[in-house]
Amino acid sequence: MDKILLKLLLKFVKLFANKGIDFERLKIITETKVMMDRRRSPASWKRKQQKESKNPLMMTLIMYALMGLFIGVVIFSLKSLLVAMIFIHAYLLFMMAMTLVTDFSAVLLDTADNQILLPKPINSRTLFLSRVVHILVYLSQFFLALTIAPVIFTFINYGPLVGLTTILTLMLTVAFSIFITYLLYALILRFANEQKIKDIVGYFQIFMTIFFAVGYQIIPRLINFDNGNFTFTLHWYSYLLAPVWMAMSVDSLYQMNFNNIHLLMIACAVIVPIFTVWFMVKFLAPSFSRKLGAMSNDAEVIKTNKVVVNHKKDWSEKLARFICISRTESAGFEKVWKITSRDKNFKVQFYPSLAYLLVFAFVFIFKSGKNITEVWAHLHETKMFLWFIYLPLISISSSLAIIPFNENFSAAWIYQSVPLTKPGEIISGGIKVLLIKFFIPVYLILFGVAFYIWGQALIGDFTLGFFNNILIFLLIANINEHSLPFSRQANIKQQSGKIVRALLQLILIGALIGIHFLALKIFWLPSALIPVSATVAYLLLRRIQNLPWLQISI
Repeated sequence: MDKILLKLLLKFVKLFANKGIDFERLKIITETKVMMDRRRSPASWKRKQQKESKNPLMMTLIMYALMGLFIGVVIFSLKSLLVAMIFIHAYLLFMMAMTLVTDFSAVLLDTADNQILLPKPINSRTLFLSRVVHILVYLSQFFLALTIAPVIFTFINYGPLVGLTTILTLMLTVAFSIFITYLLYALILRFANEQKIKDIVGYFQIFMTIFFAVGYQIIPRLINFDNGNFTFTLHWYSYLLAPVWMAMSVDSLYQMNFNNIHLLMIACAVIVPIFTVWFMVKFLAPSFSRKLGAMSNDAEVIKTNKVVVNHKKDWSEKLARFICISRTESAGFEKVWKITSRDKNFKVQFYPSLAYLLVFAFVFIFKSGKNITEVWAHLHETKMFLWFIYLPLISISSSLAIIPFNENFSAAWIYQSVPLTKPGEIISGGIKVLLIKFFIPVYLILFGVAFYIWGQALIGDFTLGFFNNILIFLLIANINEHSLPFSRQANIKQQSGKIVRALLQLILIGALIGIHFLALKIFWLPSALIPVSATVAYLLLRRIQNLPWLQISI
């Protein structure tokens, strides 16, 4: 698809390009950029794979097309064209803006063109136009993937006039989303340095992953499209919303209604995107490029500055003194604590699993088909607090499969360069980080929610559940392959046995919930099981701490 789009755009550029453009060099640059896009894995759809895909971008486009198919079905089921058009334009505006922020940030913020190509016999106009063509090819692919299904359904449901008008308004929406993205980056560049920009973009990526993870499970359960009886009421703030402009423009042609309100919306739909694109090309893009150049120069200056060492102890060092049994375990604790705080790849992979707590709570407690208000009103009469006790384990246990892998795995030589007689203490230090940093805060939050619903009667159950969770967490750690933290290459992760281990984990958790549920029938039994659970958990931890080198996978 990208090759076809690139050829079409290059033919268009060749017809209208002036003498200051070197077309042959422009063609080589854009073809190279498109090839690099094809190999780059978009951030919002990264997955742990044993074998990398030859074209990760194509896989992302397929996923977006499937999302577009779902949106198209929704639009087809709605009886109101106005509501359907608001829905599709809002969806496209959000998706294009967030895709540009998360997946295209490496291109928008890239200064390599200036450093690599400008010293060559390539003028600035050719370089600027190559960037424009590259962005258009990239956006066109996502535009087609996101809108092809909704547009087809629009043609089928409302005819060619509405379909063609929808294509036009969707293109104007994309133009407006580009302006919003450039404006967002301009504001960030105004108040932030290069590292802060990377952090902000990283949080956007995490948000996108969480949004899709949660939305995929919850939104279809909340919305009922059976009758399609949705209505829209025009308010004062509707005049500020681009999807409303576009939707009312399409609705105006469909109904042949050109009153003052519809004419105003048509004017906004056409004039505002065109004006914002002109403003972006005339003022925002040059300023953006100058700021990027200044940022690149500042980065070179910063690299020459001396590093100031802060000797003040942080939280990880203070906690390690109290909960670690040796200096080796303390070293493992501090290493895992700091890397999990800084490493973006770990956050992108693990934080969405925390978001699944909301999904699991919704699925297991507020089941589909039942009135949520009614379920909440009678929740205190049930034993559903058991889900609040054991839900954290379902999500946080995934961290055990993530911490052995890191992009900078080659630095793991340090483990074998020091005289470690008990390498298992490094692993146990990392396990303690996962429990203290992620499990305990989530568990306390869910305890607060459960305490509000069921009262103090469940304090004993949550105490038993606390040790049971740790017991199962350590049991899973004992069952899994033993690897030192961040010591293995992510793209060669062994997949054999993963399904079996995942099923075993679910069976263990389910069995534990069942045992706890049966123990509730004898009022003194949960309290009696607390020391038993704590003792077994301690023995499992000691087993990990005493692991020799022969049982460590390198």
